[in-house]
Amino acid sequence: MEHNEVFYYAIWIMWWIIQFILYLLIFLLTVDGIYQIIVSLKGFGQQAAMPSAKRFRRFAVLVPAHNEEKVIGPLMTSLAEQNYPKNCYKVFASCDNCSDGTVDVVRASGATALERCDLEHNGKTWNVRWALTQIPLAEYDALVMFDADNLADKNFLMYMNDYMELHPEAEAIQGVLDVKNPDDNWLTRSYALAYWFSNRFWQLARGLWGLSCTLGGTGLVIRAATLERIGWNLESLTEDLEMSTRLILSGSRVHWNNAAVIYDEKPQDLKISIKQRTRWMQGHYWVFWHYGKDSLRAFFGTGRLQYLDLFLYLLAPVKSCLGIIILFAGMAYTLVNNLILFPTMSRGTPHDTASWLWFFAFPIVSMIVFCVICAITGPSMREKKFTLRYVKDTFAYFWFGLTWIPLLFRAAFLAKDQSTWVKTEHTRGISVSDVSK
Repeated sequence: MEHNEVFYYAIWIMWWIIQFILYLLIFLLTVDGIYQIIVSLKGFGQQAAMPSAKRFRRFAVLVPAHNEEKVIGPLMTSLAEQNYPKNCYKVFASCDNCSDGTVDVVRASGATALERCDLEHNGKTWNVRWALTQIPLAEYDALVMFDADNLADKNFLMYMNDYMELHPEAEAIQGVLDVKNPDDNWLTRSYALAYWFSNRFWQLARGLWGLSCTLGGTGLVIRAATLERIGWNLESLTEDLEMSTRLILSGSRVHWNNAAVIYDEKPQDLKISIKQRTRWMQGHYWVFWHYGKDSLRAFFGTGRLQYLDLFLYLLAPVKSCLGIIILFAGMAYTLVNNLILFPTMSRGTPHDTASWLWFFAFPIVSMIVFCVICAITGPSMREKKFTLRYVKDTFAYFWFGLTWIPLLFRAAFLAKDQSTWVKTEHTRGISVSDVSK
């Protein structure tokens, strides 16, 4: 056999190996997609009504803050006006290296300001770890956590108390994360659409299936006994995801309370948004590298779907990057196969047409259709009536999705760094009554 023939057959074999790997990955991602769709269908359901609790639990409410003078006042007001006995909860604001008037605003509201001065270990993870050493948790049934830019619905504590009585096994409970400034611009509306959709079809759906939800970093409740059992010696930039993972791997799960609502401020500037989401993905990759194998091992050891579901969630950024790579690889494959290797054999054939549609038209059309679905179902489920109000934002939401692509890849290379905390500036100091209008 001549050298040219050997080279030709080597290229041929390599080409078929590439095709096999490509289609295998497509198959695995498709199976995962089908699984996610099946799970999400539960989002059309409703949680059972909660009877009023027979006793009032004691809550320690923690608000980590760093120079939040502009926004923390309305949160303090919303906490002071909770429809819950005032002697059954106490608000602590952990003021981390604050150089503005945050401490004064907190104290003026009647809450306790914990002043932390540590320039070496900055960021929310370290701030919360320190604050928990200052709060007498033994005096409380559970810890409640909010971010300084949040607003709490007046019934938040009451509904959490009702849920804890109905579900005494619940060690950690996540409330509904709504957006307090959805109509500021296209970016905040895109955030809102993402949250409204995920609240129902990711979090609520998993709660109704009996799977674990995930903590969202704010609007959450963790029992004091659970904190004592697991601790808060977290290391990642996404302490909420790491805590969720450790809780699930310990045999427990995160519950979802669809009645307890908080409102979170979303950035109006794309550059700030990209920094925020890059930090989220840095932490997400780190948690996957450190706990992914444990979750998969727990699944094969116990057969419990909850551990596989956790693994698939931790794998989410990797799956997204793989999907993007496969998409571009498929486009390149289609071009090479149909225009270079077999231009006469495939041109005009059904296989040729199918490959062009599969790798070029189908992904784009699918993403636009998904954006339309999000723009309709999320707001409709939130408002409890059919609405097309946000359909006009479909392409803005599609663009928002595209902005995830570069930061997903970049965050993978930054994941080793879990010490650099980039603060998201908050400016929308509005009240709960303004949000509910």
